[in-house]
Amino acid sequence: MNLIANCHQKDCPEKWDALSGCGESHLGFCSYCFRKVQLVETKDAIVSIDQLNQIAAAEETVVLDFNKNYR
Repeated sequence: MNLIANCHQKDCPEKWDALSGCGESHLGFCSYCFRKVQLVETKDAIVSIDQLNQIAAAEETVVLDFNKNYR
Protein backbone atom coordinates (compact mmCIF):
# COMPACT_ATOMS: atom_id res chain seq x y z
CA MET A 1 0.00 0.00 0.00
CA ASN A 2 1.27 3.48 -0.89
CA LEU A 3 0.98 6.26 1.67
CA ILE A 4 1.48 10.02 1.54
CA ALA A 5 4.74 10.70 3.36
CA ASN A 6 5.10 14.36 4.19
CA CYS A 7 1.76 16.16 4.17
CA HIS A 8 0.96 18.31 7.19
CA GLN A 9 -2.70 19.00 6.39
CA LYS A 10 -5.18 18.02 9.09
CA ASP A 11 -7.55 16.38 6.58
CA CYS A 12 -4.88 14.56 4.56
CA PRO A 13 -6.31 11.35 3.06
CA GLU A 14 -2.94 9.62 3.82
CA LYS A 15 -3.46 6.95 1.12
CA TRP A 16 -2.24 7.25 -2.47
CA ASP A 17 -5.40 5.51 -3.71
CA ALA A 18 -7.54 8.35 -2.31
CA LEU A 19 -5.94 10.86 -4.70
CA SER A 20 -7.27 11.87 -8.10
CA GLY A 21 -5.20 10.98 -11.15
CA CYS A 22 -3.12 13.61 -12.98
CA GLY A 23 -2.58 11.79 -16.26
CA GLU A 24 0.82 10.45 -15.17
CA SER A 25 1.18 7.18 -13.23
CA HIS A 26 3.61 8.74 -10.73
CA LEU A 27 1.50 11.86 -10.00
CA GLY A 28 -1.67 12.25 -8.00
CA PHE A 29 -3.74 15.27 -7.05
CA CYS A 30 -4.96 15.92 -3.52
CA SER A 31 -8.35 17.62 -3.50
CA TYR A 32 -7.92 18.48 0.21
CA CYS A 33 -4.83 20.69 -0.16
CA PHE A 34 -5.03 21.21 -3.97
CA ARG A 35 -1.46 20.01 -4.55
CA LYS A 36 0.23 17.41 -6.70
CA VAL A 37 1.70 14.37 -4.96
CA GLN A 38 4.62 12.50 -6.52
CA LEU A 39 4.91 8.72 -6.09
CA VAL A 40 8.54 7.74 -5.40
CA GLU A 41 10.44 4.60 -4.42
CA THR A 42 13.04 5.65 -1.85
CA LYS A 43 13.39 7.54 1.42
CA ASP A 44 16.03 9.75 -0.21
CA ALA A 45 13.53 10.75 -2.90
CA ILE A 46 11.00 11.71 -0.20
CA VAL A 47 13.67 13.81 1.53
CA SER A 48 14.51 15.59 -1.73
CA ILE A 49 10.88 16.32 -2.52
CA ASP A 50 10.26 17.45 1.06
CA GLN A 51 13.17 19.90 0.82
CA LEU A 52 11.46 21.43 -2.23
CA ASN A 53 8.30 21.88 -0.12
CA GLN A 54 6.45 19.37 -2.30
CA ILE A 55 4.44 16.28 -1.34
CA ALA A 56 5.58 12.69 -1.86
CA ALA A 57 4.08 9.23 -1.48
CA ALA A 58 5.74 5.81 -1.36
CA GLU A 59 5.33 2.23 -0.17
CA GLU A 60 4.24 2.03 3.46
CA THR A 61 7.59 0.66 4.70
CA VAL A 62 9.50 3.51 3.03
CA VAL A 63 7.13 6.12 4.49
CA LEU A 64 7.38 4.61 7.98
CA ASP A 65 11.18 4.69 7.74
CA PHE A 66 11.07 8.32 6.57
CA ASN A 67 8.75 9.31 9.43
CA LYS A 68 10.91 7.51 11.98
CA ASN A 69 14.03 9.42 10.90
CA TYR A 70 12.65 12.81 9.84
CA ARG A 71 9.52 13.53 11.90
